[in-house]
Amino acid sequence: MSAPSAAPGARLPTFFIIGAPKAGTTSLHAYLDQHPQIQMSAVKEPGFLACDGPERDNRKVHRLDRYERLFDPAVAVRGEASTSYSEYPRRRGVPERIARLVPDARFIYCVRDPVARTVSHYHQLVATAGESRSLEQALSDLSDPCYPCVCASRYGQQMEQYLRTFPAERMLVVDQTDMLNDRDSTLARIFSFLGVDSTFRSPLFGEELLKSEGRRTYPPGVSRFIAKTVRPNTRWLAPGLRRALRGSFEQRFLPTLEVTEPDEELRCRLSELFSGEAARLRELTGEAFASWSV
Repeated sequence: MSAPSAAPGARLPTFFIIGAPKAGTTSLHAYLDQHPQIQMSAVKEPGFLACDGPERDNRKVHRLDRYERLFDPAVAVRGEASTSYSEYPRRRGVPERIARLVPDARFIYCVRDPVARTVSHYHQLVATAGESRSLEQALSDLSDPCYPCVCASRYGQQMEQYLRTFPAERMLVVDQTDMLNDRDSTLARIFSFLGVDSTFRSPLFGEELLKSEGRRTYPPGVSRFIAKTVRPNTRWLAPGLRRALRGSFEQRFLPTLEVTEPDEELRCRLSELFSGEAARLRELTGEAFASWSV
């Protein structure tokens, strides 16, 4: 399969990493950005197509002209990674908005064991969003369909939203376990899906980015300051340098995130909640996801 050709003057992505949060999207964004035939957006999660109306302020990029500036029309294969694109029903209408803007788009959907993903998502909220409740308290009510820790683990539901608008051959589902245990083959499969040289390798492929272990806790005020001041003014830096500066800042000023595990009761409730979603994903993809707990 050949790479899609870039239309004259095109300044939009040709593919999207749509999630899931805490399933390796940050690492994959960095890996793909190493490929000489791929250009990834300098803003890892612009979220431009995540929402309309009153929720539009949740996006990092608000205007189409600024969104277009994230992409280089000289490169035929261009991508971005916004995990908010697979948080239905918290974010509604995302596939339809993408179809209107990029009707030939391709999609990479990173997934992992839904129970482990949910717990990891909780830890991210503790680290970056000021979540102060215990794990059991935060997940005591699993009935809210829009709670991000829950809706983002409903993989079957998320896939169905996209398959109503896009053909199945435009979607590639990637299990984080494969990325961790067989990275070269998994990246070769992704490169082939995108129509670029599948034999390309980079030294960065040996790294795993943003693991929960060793992460630091950002107080809410610090998180807002970084989001509004630091990130917008450091986008011109190379991704590797940004990561190094972030790591240095965290180690010097921020406490280490305390990672906790769910008790048996909560683990059973999460397994029961997600078993049907995992079965639906297996049905849609034909993949076994044999390492998962559900």
